Order: sequence, then structure tokens, then C-alpha cells
Amino acid sequence: MPEEFYEQLGPKTPKIMEHYSKRLLKEEDINLEESKYEDLFEKYEEEFSKAVDELLRLWNSKEHREVLGHDNIHISYDLLEFLYSADNVKLTKNKKYLILFGSLLHDLGRYPELLLKERSGAMDFEKSNEIQLHAALSGYLGAILARKFKSENENDPDIIEASKSFNRRVIGAALFHGGKNEKRDPIVHHIQSNDRLAGILGSREFVRNVVTDGVQRGALVYPNEKLSYDRTFPLFNNLPPENYKDAEDPKKSWTNIVHYLEMPMRNMYPLSSESGMERAKNMKRESGIILTFLSGGKDTKLYNEIFAPEINPDQDFSFPKNKLPDDVWEKINQGTNEEELKKMQEYEKLDIIDLVNLMLDQQASDIPPAEREKVHQLLANVPENHKEHIRSAIEYVVARRELNKVIERKFIDERAMSSDPLIAKIAEKLKESKLFS
Repeated sequence: MPEEFYEQLGPKTPKIMEHYSKRLLKEEDINLEESKYEDLFEKYEEEFSKAVDELLRLWNSKEHREVLGHDNIHISYDLLEFLYSADNVKLTKNKKYLILFGSLLHDLGRYPELLLKERSGAMDFEKSNEIQLHAALSGYLGAILARKFKSENENDPDIIEASKSFNRRVIGAALFHGGKNEKRDPIVHHIQSNDRLAGILGSREFVRNVVTDGVQRGALVYPNEKLSYDRTFPLFNNLPPENYKDAEDPKKSWTNIVHYLEMPMRNMYPLSSESGMERAKNMKRESGIILTFLSGGKDTKLYNEIFAPEINPDQDFSFPKNKLPDDVWEKINQGTNEEELKKMQEYEKLDIIDLVNLMLDQQASDIPPAEREKVHQLLANVPENHKEHIRSAIEYVVARRELNKVIERKFIDERAMSSDPLIAKIAEKLKESKLFS
């Protein structure tokens, strides 16, 4: 266990961070003269580089790999999206570090959350909001990091001011989850935009939903929640929007894989760059095609319910649905392309278990055997009338991930040759990941 960062973690930590957060994201931090930040980095870049190395070491530690699960993978995609954003948006050195620290801390905060659960038993979800707790612990980890790499014996008031502002913005970036961050701090908005691209759209989200929400939430991470199956496909787990204590009642649940893919596809808030918006559109297309397969095709009732705003804008919906942009809907409606179809055909003769294993190996080849078996059991319990639908969806997910990995690896290899040491360092770290091999 990386004790040097977590030994200060105690039950009062979330309360401390909640109080502390009220003093973050000050206007004077956001509007600080760029020259002051530049002076800070010119003088202390070596310390910032060491801090990045420390965070990367934490991320790649045995403890994180074993415990974080999808969050460990999610950080890989956060780093990839950081490279994409740095490649397409003109970022100063200090903004690159702000975004990178915020992205890493954002999900490394998951580990202390699990430590707290381990020490106190299952967290009392009636008294704490899980997302806020996760953010608070991310911020607390950021505060510890800031203290560890704080400049000593500094007399320059501009350097001191820039250092404090930088630390507050990093912690604020880790603390604030959700939309409308562009009104708080453009850096926070940028981090959250990358985070959304990293984890909640397209073929990435399908695997995350099956493995994390379908298996872990019903077992390891949220032991009090139950798995349930009925004719509504596929009700993987029961996660009511507010009352976790009612999770065992399927009638009070809204979370299933269809909703989980559809909600971010329709409700993802504006991203921080034009390049990010284009990447989001491609991922939304993936989500829409996966949903088409899951529904059973364009002639089914479920398909008409999923795409009601596009097919019949006057129809009533069971939950709010924002209409997809016309260009995204057009691509979804066109279905798979020749390249995807050709790739999918490679998997047609595979047994479903082998196909599922291939999907899991794409995401994390070292997934524990027990977790793998839970996924098999989960999919085996899908109602008979939906088994072919989910097989088609998995074939598409595997095909699309293979195609995407070729694109991603080429991009990472190019960034590893960057003249920017920070960009090259992150790219080299990602080259070690099996996720992009």
C-alpha cells in the first residue's frame, strides 16, 4: 500500500474537504497573470515533473491495479484524452500540468474511498453522496500532493502567489464533478470534458457497464446491491437515483445498460474544444449503433423507445431525452460501415464465452478469474429473446475496439516522439499499457 499518501486518511477527511472546497476556485486564481505561472514553472519545473512521476507511480502500483478496476483503465483513457487535447488545443505549460494533475487525481481518489469502506464496512449511502465523497477524497489526495511538492524557502511573492493558486486549482479540478464547470474554471471544464470522453461513451462504456456496473456493483464494490433480470433487457443492476437502501427492489430501479449508454449519449454537456466535440460525435455514433444491436433492430419496440425523439418527436418518454444532433443521428441510422462489418465477421464463429473473453482481454487481460466468471454468469442470465442481440452488440464492440486501438496506438507512438518532455513522458507510459497494444 502506498502509505506515504494515504496514511493521513481518516474518517473526517470528506468533511474536511467539503469545508475546504468552499475556498477553492477563486477568481484571482483563475485570472492570475500568465507570466506569474510561467515564472513558477521556469523555477520549479523539476518539482512538477517529480510530482507527475509520483502520480504515475501510484497509478501503476500493484494496489491500484488490483483494487481500482475500471478506474485504473479509466485513467489510461484520461491520459490518452489529455494527449488529444494537448495536440489540438494551444495549451501553455502550466495548463498542461493543471489538466494532467487534475485528470490523475480525479480517479486516484477512488482508492482512498475504497480504503475508507474497508475500514468502516460498507459506506452509509443514506448519509453520503458517493460522487461527492469520491471528489472530496480526490481533492484530499491533491492537497497531500501539493504539500509534498511545495517549494521551500521561497521569498518571491509572485512565485508564492502562483504556487498557491496552482494548488487550489488542481484540488478544485479534482473536487468538482459534473457539468457547468466552464462557469467555474475553464481548466476544470477541460478536465471534466476529457473525463467524459475517457469513460462514458461508445464501445469503452459498454465494457465498463458490463464489467463494473453489471458485476462489481452487484458484488465487490457495492455488496448490498442485487442483480436482477426480467423481460426488460438487460436490467443488470438496481441503482435508484437517490435511495440506495431500496436497491434490492427492481421496480424502483432505472439503471440498465440501455439507459446507461443512452443517457450520456444524449446529455453530455458541451466540451471544451472543437476537436473534443468531433471525438464525442464519433463515440456517440458508437453508442447509438450498440443500442441498435441491443434493441434487436429497427423494427422493434425497444428501438422505437430508445430513439423516440428522432423517430417521433411528439412521443412521451419515461425519462427526459435530448434529441441527438442531426449529423450524429444520420450516422447512427446508416449503421455499421464496411470496415466494421468485415471485422465483425471474424468473430461470427466464436463461441459466446470466447467472444466475451476476447472483449474482456481487450480491456484488461489480467482481469481476475472470479470477475471473468461473474461476467459469464451475468450474460448467461440474459433472457433468451435477447441473447442474439447482446452477441451482435459484443461482436461490434470487439470489432470497434480493435479498429480504434490501431488508431490510438499510432497516435500514441507519434506523441512519444514529441519535443515536449511532458507529452513524450505520458505517451511512453501509455505505450506500456496492454490496453493500446
